[in-house]
Amino acid sequence: MNRAQNKKICILVNRFAGHGRTVKRLPNIWQSFKVASIDHDTFYSEYPGYFLDFITNEKLEKYDGLVVVGGDGTIHEVVNGLMKSGQGSHLPLGVIPGGSGNAFADDLGIKNSSQAIKQIVSGQLHSIDIMRISRGDNISYAFNIIAWGIASDVNIRAEKLRRLGNSRYSLSAIISILNLNKKPILLHLDNDVVDDKVILFVALNTVHTGKGMKMAPHAKLNDGLIDLLLLKDASRLRILKIFIQLFSGKHITDPLIEYRHAKTFSIQTKGDRLNIDGENIGQTPIEVSLIPSALKVFTDLKLS
Repeated sequence: MNRAQNKKICILVNRFAGHGRTVKRLPNIWQSFKVASIDHDTFYSEYPGYFLDFITNEKLEKYDGLVVVGGDGTIHEVVNGLMKSGQGSHLPLGVIPGGSGNAFADDLGIKNSSQAIKQIVSGQLHSIDIMRISRGDNISYAFNIIAWGIASDVNIRAEKLRRLGNSRYSLSAIISILNLNKKPILLHLDNDVVDDKVILFVALNTVHTGKGMKMAPHAKLNDGLIDLLLLKDASRLRILKIFIQLFSGKHITDPLIEYRHAKTFSIQTKGDRLNIDGENIGQTPIEVSLIPSALKVFTDLKLS
């Protein structure tokens, strides 16, 4: 564990997160840092991918850390900016949750702004692993999840139901289960090969994903391993039961769920859409490897 000087931070705000409620919390956030004698500059997202461009193009040497005020989608942008610019190993990341999905905050034990600010002010740092995704010459990164099959279908359908709020995920899951189709997949998991028709494949570096789902209850942010879940076959009723159990983590006790670990994997089938860190971006084929201790984060939580 290291400790940051924490004299000045750069606050990155998704003004659209939480239906605009996040912006209203900023005065209290600024005041908390002022009380802790931490100077700050605040920048707001102006378009999708803005923070990726911002981090890549701006000189950030004067800051002791970046603080994201938003959800997992915003964190995905920032993580990719840090990794692609080569700043992830020395410019720490702090998180103040404010999105519809706050899986990363959940893994850091953060339930509200006060807890988040306390962790950042403490200056305590830990390194976490990051997944590197290669699709030809295109390289991107994921901190949370790479999902294929029904796990991707649910997210794509939920985006179209955004007006329903957080309930859209449950409704989308039910619709996706009713319209269930197994798909062919060619997987390479380290030295193992899966060539079959399956329902679901997900790779995670975090315990949580989405809105409170404990998808990979054995995952650790810095264990050097990717947690993998594979569901080859199940009835619609069985899948519904598994979906309900995702929120407690008990789904992994179902014998139909294969729970594995790997350092690398690839999906060789072509043209399948993916859910990456909760965003409907990317498609197969992809090759994925884990970069150990790639990113420093503000947290006083013991990660391993």
